[in-house]
Amino acid sequence: MASTKSVSRGQGQNAVAAAAYRAGDKLLDEDKEHGKTHDYQKRSGVLSANIILPTSLSGGDIGRAELWNMAERNETRKNSRVAREWLIALPHELSEQDRKNLAHDFARTLADRYQVIADCAIHVPTDKEIERGASPLNFHAHILLTTRTATIDDDGKIYLTKDKADSEISDNDRRKKGLPRMSAEIKTVRELWEHTANKVLEAKGHHLIDSRSYKSQGIDLVPQIKMGKDATHMERKGIPTEKGQFNREIIQSNELVWNKHLNDNQKTNAKADRTISDLRESKLFIVPAVPEPNFKKRKVSDVDLARAYDTANRLKNIKLDREKVQQAEQERLRQKQIADAEQKKQEQLEQEKREQQQRRDQIRERIAMETRQFNQNFKRLAQQLIKFDKPYLQKIDPDSEFGKHLVAIVAADTLMRELTSYQRDPGTTKHQRELAEIQYERLGNTLIAQSQSALDSSKSTRQSLTQKEYTAALKGVFDAMVPEHKQNLTQTQQERLQSVSTAINDHSYDINRSRSRGLGFQI
Repeated sequence: MASTKSVSRGQGQNAVAAAAYRAGDKLLDEDKEHGKTHDYQKRSGVLSANIILPTSLSGGDIGRAELWNMAERNETRKNSRVAREWLIALPHELSEQDRKNLAHDFARTLADRYQVIADCAIHVPTDKEIERGASPLNFHAHILLTTRTATIDDDGKIYLTKDKADSEISDNDRRKKGLPRMSAEIKTVRELWEHTANKVLEAKGHHLIDSRSYKSQGIDLVPQIKMGKDATHMERKGIPTEKGQFNREIIQSNELVWNKHLNDNQKTNAKADRTISDLRESKLFIVPAVPEPNFKKRKVSDVDLARAYDTANRLKNIKLDREKVQQAEQERLRQKQIADAEQKKQEQLEQEKREQQQRRDQIRERIAMETRQFNQNFKRLAQQLIKFDKPYLQKIDPDSEFGKHLVAIVAADTLMRELTSYQRDPGTTKHQRELAEIQYERLGNTLIAQSQSALDSSKSTRQSLTQKEYTAALKGVFDAMVPEHKQNLTQTQQERLQSVSTAINDHSYDINRSRSRGLGFQI
């Protein structure tokens, strides 16, 4: 196994914390705002942790805390990648020192390949992990790489440059540099790990590893299903689960298929050995003898193999059925999500309608209340006594025909003045101002009509003295109210009011002129 992942701020990760945890070390994060001490010195299972420099920096030296604090400082974006990790499984067949040398060699290879600095921590399975079900052969190494290239100055001080390593640039930038896509680069590094490890395994006479998948190797093995934390926890407590039983059957089937694969390889190798032996005896081909592979042979009968293939096919069918069920469940969930979204949308529309209706009802209630308040105020104003406190009004009989018209004119004028004051009141609402405008316009029509009627009544009076008093009273009222209301009436009302005012003035002028002539004639 050789897998890689990045240490990213976007996922809440920190290079100093990651290095301290993997190395079982105590490191101070020097960040002024979020810095803290990461102490993992009590952690067990860390066999060794070393800083591996590229060959070009072999004369320099840098500490772990200094290195990873520098890596954090060199990244300014909140979602920056601050380190890259390669996790490799170390062959359990090797000794502790051989595993350490192998891990360091591979770490230096990566450091040289990308011109970065590596921090290699070798872990071994602890007793507690083994008790929880971990494999006692789980020897592995965590190799943290800086994301920026490293260099050394004239004083021998190592520092990270502003240049990103080739493993951290985008595929577009890799293409511009003539490099393959990152997916191909990862495959190349895995093959590099395979060759590096196989050199040591071959020298020690152990089985070699293959970085290819079983499918790529032509080995018909069935992959195990993912257990999940709940099933894994139950299995570790000795409680059988359906997933655990499924994987145990897969393991048994794969073991038979794998043994068949080894037997086929053994037969092929034996045939090749015989050919080489015959050539060596005939002295036509000379090749040094290689050590016999040290693997445990297990004879596989045709019945066992047939049973293994039947089990593998059954498990494949079960897996296909599971996939179909999962696909059906995913489709059901998708349809449910669509239905839920549609229902939610419909509920939102209904809620909006209810809210709109509620707002309309509230507006209607408010308008009704404001209308009631206006009507009450207007009724109160209309019931007020009309004051005839002007000298030209005191001689007018309010019960006469002209007096009734004049009373109506004065009442309309008084109400119109009150409405104007009402509209200017800050406590008056917009709707009440609109109601006041409507009443004002109605009163304007009443005022104009009553004024015309009062003028006609004055003209029909035969007594010249009474006609003169009527005309003077009407003119006095008009002269007082026309400037007050002229600008507030509509254009049509203003024209009608002006027409009546002109007629009143003309009639008053005619009366005064006739009286002057009459007095002159008597003289």
